[in-house]
Amino acid sequence: MLRIMKYLSKAEIGQMLIALVTIVGQVYFDLKLPDYMSDITTLVETPGSHMKDIWIAGGKMLLISLGSAACAIITGYIAARVAASFTQRLRSLEFRKVESFGPAEMSKFSTASLITRSTNDVTQVQMFITMGLQLIVKSPIMAVWAVCKIAGEGFEWTLATGIAVVILLAAIVIMMAMVMPKFKAMQALTDNINLVARENLTGLRVVRAYNAEDYQEAKFTKANKDLTDTQLFTNRVMAFMMPLMNTIMNGLMLAVYWIGTYLIDAAGLKDKLTVFSNMVVFSNYSVQVIMSFLLMSMVFVLWPRADVSAQRIMEVLDTEPIVENGTKTAADVAKTGQRGTVEFRNVSFTYPDSREAMLEGINFTAEQGQTVAFIGSTGSGKSSLINLVPRFYDTSQGQVLVDGVDVRDSWIKQLPAAGPDKCFSCKGRVWPDMSALPEFDENPWPDVPDKWLQLIPLIESEYQFTE
Repeated sequence: MLRIMKYLSKAEIGQMLIALVTIVGQVYFDLKLPDYMSDITTLVETPGSHMKDIWIAGGKMLLISLGSAACAIITGYIAARVAASFTQRLRSLEFRKVESFGPAEMSKFSTASLITRSTNDVTQVQMFITMGLQLIVKSPIMAVWAVCKIAGEGFEWTLATGIAVVILLAAIVIMMAMVMPKFKAMQALTDNINLVARENLTGLRVVRAYNAEDYQEAKFTKANKDLTDTQLFTNRVMAFMMPLMNTIMNGLMLAVYWIGTYLIDAAGLKDKLTVFSNMVVFSNYSVQVIMSFLLMSMVFVLWPRADVSAQRIMEVLDTEPIVENGTKTAADVAKTGQRGTVEFRNVSFTYPDSREAMLEGINFTAEQGQTVAFIGSTGSGKSSLINLVPRFYDTSQGQVLVDGVDVRDSWIKQLPAAGPDKCFSCKGRVWPDMSALPEFDENPWPDVPDKWLQLIPLIESEYQFTE
């Protein structure tokens, strides 16, 4: 999660520092309220107190409350603004990175996964920045500050608070150990359901043509059920958190007042008021301590999914394309004096995840205006050969030259555009599957001119195509 923060701008970092100041101010105001409450309690219980003094103390409490609310509003505004601008940048960075991917990189990330990473994962990061960062900063400051406030108020009360905190932390650790693996699995399951949905929508005509609706529905139902079951498990576990927090908080308040009753009963007549006032103050501080740990528990809810999402985003951003831009521009290509020429010089090619070569020792030149046909069965390397020209892949050996310039030395954006049936800068067609040779069909290509068919034996004898 921390690695992704390097993409924060200087302005966003400055805004977050301002938010840090407002968070500290909010904690200060919140922890100041019990002091004024103690003053009001003392004034009410002290004979001869003036109403004016009570009103003054109450007015100070009101101002403190307004100050706390103002700090909270400023913090929330800054956090939302930073989160929105930051995640906008992340989506743009992911989009530009994916644009540079070739088939090798796309095989690493499925299309559905890339969609999830640029939408759902970014949303998880945004939610964490909006809420989580506030809680991460606020809760420890409030907890430490409140503990320091109550440390000297009474050993019995401090011990009760410590026991409540230990029980709370133990419960949080147990629940987080149960749900964190599920949070990590949810992102992969989200990828899967997006994959199935996209597959069905894009191939709807094929699905209906082959009457495969039931199969696709069963496939989607399974993916949907897996995600739902995981979400239900995490929700059931987290459903115990708030009731547990309330139980611990109520139990602590009961313990504070129970201990206070015994202390007041044992105190002298002059000290009873002081003990009662301390009890009121301590009860408020103890609530602040529990609330701080409650906020921490909310961080544990947001952190796992945000952390997994951040890692998935960084996987995309850290992926460097195998095919990199060259140094030669269109002006450099123009100096060669050639136009519309594609040349293969002793080209061999092996896919990154394959041990066997797809193409070996390919040599040919296609001049502008020539008609070129590539013949071979499915899997013989026709598409692989064509993919080398726009640098979807780079050759393992040899050179592919366009207008006399090695494509590896050219800017990718300036390479010839590849259509499904065009031979790039050549005039003619590339046949996607020419496995139906005359011996299998008396008239394999009725719309193809005879002069084109006459080229087949010449091409087969001159060029080598391997499976």
